Amino acid sequence: MNAQIVFQQMIVIVALVCLGIWMYKRNYINDELSGKLSTIVVDVCNPLLCISCALDAEVTASHRDIALAIGIAAVVYLALIVGGFLIPKICRTKQEEQKFYHMMLVYANTGFIGIPVARAVLPPESMVYIIIFNIMFSVFFYSHGVFVMKSGHPADQADTKSGLAVVLSPGIICSLLTILIFWFDISLPGIVANCILYIGNATTFLSMSLLGCSFATASMKVLFSNPRMYLFVLIKMLLIPLGFGYLMSLLGVNEEMIQAFVLMLAMPVANMPLMLAKKNGEDTGVLTQGILLTTLFTPVTLTVVSFVLAIII
Repeated sequence: MNAQIVFQQMIVIVALVCLGIWMYKRNYINDELSGKLSTIVVDVCNPLLCISCALDAEVTASHRDIALAIGIAAVVYLALIVGGFLIPKICRTKQEEQKFYHMMLVYANTGFIGIPVARAVLPPESMVYIIIFNIMFSVFFYSHGVFVMKSGHPADQADTKSGLAVVLSPGIICSLLTILIFWFDISLPGIVANCILYIGNATTFLSMSLLGCSFATASMKVLFSNPRMYLFVLIKMLLIPLGFGYLMSLLGVNEEMIQAFVLMLAMPVANMPLMLAKKNGEDTGVLTQGILLTTLFTPVTLTVVSFVLAIII
């Protein structure tokens, strides 16, 4: 992996997060506005970001390779979901925090950080697998992820339509549309494609700025003083990517797909769970800790993963 590219992405993240902190301190963004902007990110910007990635992709893989990649990505996410129930217990997390650790384990920042890094360090033929992994991220996040984050949320206990709302959410609909666009290599009219691109690109600025708002209200001492989080970082950022890479190599998966999927698994915690927690009005302390620590450790852990992966495949 190109350490310089990773470092550049970290600088961009820090700049946007600092801007969010500054805007919160200056009262340009308050808690109420932060919640509303989080809803926009979750329900509007991020779903369209998924479609825009598919529109920009140059599909060189066969339908067989695409189907195989979708299947393997789905299995990876299902395995992560199982691990999401086990790892919090291994880390001995508090009961009320387990769903947050679950979400942090399953969902990595495969978009804003993952795609630019992949474009820089992987061959062009690997990008199709990066896009597929991001599509499956959206499919699982807007179904499984929304369900997990709603569990135990009082506002949803009496909502008999919540299951249907998840199925018909913008995220699920856009994920399915993305798969169709990808499979049939559909081209949209320029005006429509540009609108989707502009709205999707707003995800990065809004989500990172809102992450800064969370940092602004958090205690730095608390952020760095959780020993469970360091064990979690070790498992998520090193053991899981290398474990999946080794298993895929044993199964004879092609090298391009292994490199792409391992790179995505080695990314830091995604900020979408935090956006969803803000939307639901929940405490974001644990998610903020996880995002901060995994992002800070990414340059080191990604270098280790790339070095070991070159040996095992």
